[in-house]
Amino acid sequence: MMTHRLKRRTIYFIGIANLLLSVALWIAPVALAKYRPPKTPSAPKDTMPGASRGGCESNASVGLSPLVPFSHVGQTSTQHPTFTWFVPDRSPHPLQLRLFTSTGQPLYRTQMQSQPGMMQFSLPQDRPGLAIGQSYRWQVVLVCNPNISSMNVVAVAEIAVVKPSSALQTQLAAAQTPQQRIDLYAEAGLWYDAIAEAHKSPQSQSAVLELLDSLASSEAQPLKDWSDRLRQIRAIKRERQLPQPKP
Repeated sequence: MMTHRLKRRTIYFIGIANLLLSVALWIAPVALAKYRPPKTPSAPKDTMPGASRGGCESNASVGLSPLVPFSHVGQTSTQHPTFTWFVPDRSPHPLQLRLFTSTGQPLYRTQMQSQPGMMQFSLPQDRPGLAIGQSYRWQVVLVCNPNISSMNVVAVAEIAVVKPSSALQTQLAAAQTPQQRIDLYAEAGLWYDAIAEAHKSPQSQSAVLELLDSLASSEAQPLKDWSDRLRQIRAIKRERQLPQPKP
């Protein structure tokens, strides 16, 4: 009789323990990965993104900015990468994206209308892919006055194409959620892939804000001014995406 009661009590406590564990896992916050620079980063030719003035509008508080690291060259594992940048102007203007080899030879150029906030553009799949092991330079150009080129606002960045490790490829193939893929890219130092994946995530706002915050932290010591600008951009993006009060 005593043995039967003890067995039932043991089963009861095991059930309670499993229930508490399930609740804890359900309410636990998702731990977003921090961006980690590559273990062997390349030194960039440009240590600041340019666009010292804001945008075409005189009241722009933050300059046109490629959203990349500038203490080292940001990396991608795809030969058709996605470029991400921040536009300060609320009014649309013609915008050009230009891609060059590391020696300055033009490779690609396209034009579009600017949009306020973060913009992205992926190298089209019908274009030749970038070469693994090579670095490239890219520009975003805000055309403030088509008749006066000196009024254009130009920002420049670099990108390095690397081959992902076999271990990372295996992990990415097994990833079941967008957040897992973002985390894997960020931990592997593949900034361009992480920010591109974050924009595709259902929780894109929190994922992008987290990546910008971690990039700002990693850039704080070598490039404080750039880190501060990233935090400004993060604050602007967060403010613009908050629900607006009803009139």
